[in-house]
Amino acid sequence: MQGTACPQLDLVSRVYGAVDQIPRGMVSTYGDIASALGDKIAAKAVWEVLNHYPAPPGSPKHRVVRADGRLGAEGEEGEAMEGLLASEGVEVIDGAVGHMRSRRFAEFHVDPVLRSLRTEQDAVRERVIERDDFGDLQHVAGLDVSYAGRRAFAAVAIYDARTGDEVDERTTSCDVRFPYIPTYLSYRELPVLRPLVTERKGTIYLVDGHGTLHPRGAGIASHLGVALDVPTVGAAKSALVGEVGKAMNGRAPVLLDGKVRGYRLGQGRRSTFVSVGHRVSLATAVEVCERFLVKGIPSPLRRAHDLAGLTRRSSE
Repeated sequence: MQGTACPQLDLVSRVYGAVDQIPRGMVSTYGDIASALGDKIAAKAVWEVLNHYPAPPGSPKHRVVRADGRLGAEGEEGEAMEGLLASEGVEVIDGAVGHMRSRRFAEFHVDPVLRSLRTEQDAVRERVIERDDFGDLQHVAGLDVSYAGRRAFAAVAIYDARTGDEVDERTTSCDVRFPYIPTYLSYRELPVLRPLVTERKGTIYLVDGHGTLHPRGAGIASHLGVALDVPTVGAAKSALVGEVGKAMNGRAPVLLDGKVRGYRLGQGRRSTFVSVGHRVSLATAVEVCERFLVKGIPSPLRRAHDLAGLTRRSSE
């Protein structure tokens, strides 16, 4: 396994930078900080940062509470948080901040970075090529990521497209500074996946995530494909958007805005949601996944999943 510095957007530091702006005697909510960073959907990610990433010395993270004023910690940690707030003149009644409206601070001066990322996703969507543009297919590779706390472990498993035999596999790992936020998976996983993607002629990469079957039409599979200019297919374990139609011959169309944007292969927990990533047509994406399908999951993806998990466990 190789390690990497994993250059990435450091959302953790941006969260703590916002926390530092909360004045003494005031409180903010996780949603307030998420909104300041550009998208309220990131409220849970803000909570994750403050509860699972070490705070810089002197950080006033005790000033961040839930939307209803309840403290974001319990037990001894909650008592310590209540004590710090009390020392600043903030009254806590039955585990919640009293007079929340008058104590609430939301006038942050931070870069709304998530808004910029959405704009970038829109730009990626415009660059997606939805036709076959990979020459003679020689290899099919699966890409997956596993996590242990603040560290990511990624794996690639490469199979011969003709024989179906595995010919190569590699892993890598790095620390993660971008917590999970729905629809922003690319910015969490692209940095750790990037070192595993090489310009191997005639290779299609199956990515454990969505391609065009995404709220903004550019999930991790499309983002990785466009960023590295490699043929990719979105092959996710669950649906993110779209309506699943009636299954025929083991495949069910997934409609988005009235158009077929993907297919579900298999059923229940043993299924894969296939969509265009980049430089591969939907028809070919489905055909390739079906060719390697074993109990609802393409074998290169299953092997990558198992390998990433094995690498994670061996590091513990």
